[in-house]
Amino acid sequence: MNMLKEVAVKRPCSFIFIMAFIALAVLQYKPAVLNYTTRFVDFAQYMLQHGVTLFPIADDLQPYPDYTVMNTIIVYLVSLPFGRISILSMGFPFCVAAALMLVFIYKLGALHDKKWGAYGVVFALFTWSFLDGVNSLALDVYPALFTVMCFYLAYAGEVHKQRFRLLLVLAGLALGFAFRGPIGLIGPASVVASYYLLSRQWRMLVVFSLLAGLVLATDVAVLAWAAYLQGGEAFLHEVLVMQGLGRFGSDHAPRYYFYFSAGLLTYGVTAFIAVSVILRKGKHFFESTPHPATSMLLYLTGWLVVVIVLFTIPSSKKARYILSITPAISLLAAYIFVDRSQLFARTRERLLKFCLNLPVVGLGMLLFAFVHGLYAETPLQPNYLGVFTGLMALVAIRPWMESRLCTHRHREFTICVFGAIAFLTLDMFFFNPITYHLELAAEPTPKFLPYWFW
Repeated sequence: MNMLKEVAVKRPCSFIFIMAFIALAVLQYKPAVLNYTTRFVDFAQYMLQHGVTLFPIADDLQPYPDYTVMNTIIVYLVSLPFGRISILSMGFPFCVAAALMLVFIYKLGALHDKKWGAYGVVFALFTWSFLDGVNSLALDVYPALFTVMCFYLAYAGEVHKQRFRLLLVLAGLALGFAFRGPIGLIGPASVVASYYLLSRQWRMLVVFSLLAGLVLATDVAVLAWAAYLQGGEAFLHEVLVMQGLGRFGSDHAPRYYFYFSAGLLTYGVTAFIAVSVILRKGKHFFESTPHPATSMLLYLTGWLVVVIVLFTIPSSKKARYILSITPAISLLAAYIFVDRSQLFARTRERLLKFCLNLPVVGLGMLLFAFVHGLYAETPLQPNYLGVFTGLMALVAIRPWMESRLCTHRHREFTICVFGAIAFLTLDMFFFNPITYHLELAAEPTPKFLPYWFW
């Protein structure tokens, strides 16, 4: 235990990455891959059989135009030594990307206060859409990583007066394109541009916009060349439509309000507190000499607004499309523990009370699911043993923890971690099994895979 504490203090980034990767890999557990992500299994299996291609190949051995090949290549490389696809090999790149995202959340917050970064990580783990995105193998996890990476590099470059970091930002944009296509570059670039705009760095804004446009044009040219090589002119047209203008037109209703209502609600308590921080601190954003932390809140607010507005334009809308807001709302919410004034005192106390009571609330939800199953035609199917054992252990720990933490300087952080563990327990044993069984009943072609690599 002492060694663990020493690693956490001396090497916080390594500690966050390792612990987050383990937790997210455990959350990946399920017997089968369902829904649209079954095609990712096909892509990886065909690559194991036929070798590396420039685009993923589908059932008819034809290239698939809607996705770039980078995620498939990583799954292929991870699976190759074992000769088969597994749940862990499918989830490995997503767990790595999500764990790295948490590391950059910490590093970004720690530029002002290590406590800010640490709380930001905890709030990210409180965000249901983020956990669901990783668990469901949503490719939007990659833009979320490259957005926080590029923002950190741009912001830290200004803080430390290291303008050469702009080259690393451009490299991050190129990686975003490689993993998610044009939207994987446009999202992070828009967030970085909003930072330069709000910080009034006009020269950097112009230079960055020109260079980001050049990177986009180069990447589109490479994408078009690869599409032409693999599938000819017809496939090239498909790729440009599916990964370009085709995303802006569909038979979906526009629902311009979606990300300002139901879409944001799936980000849970983190989004609610983040909005509360914006409303309470917003009047200080444009003061003549704002505090550096207040400026940081302004840039994070710009990040949140830019992503939501950007993804409001396409007709097709899903909560996972805006996963890139996770770092922003996590750090915005974490500010309530950085600002020790009375402004957020009630919010802090309510959150800490919620964290302490979450195991009991979870047990109440478990009881409801049990009673519901006695009468419903389609009963909910949580992992009763797992969720009951995990939450009862937390309920048993709570009195001991509270007695030991009365005057401890890390009392609030420990209680938040306690709440995050309770939420992760509910996600793994309650929400995920229920969602899995409901989707399995409607899935015509589930991909049953072993969990372990071997």
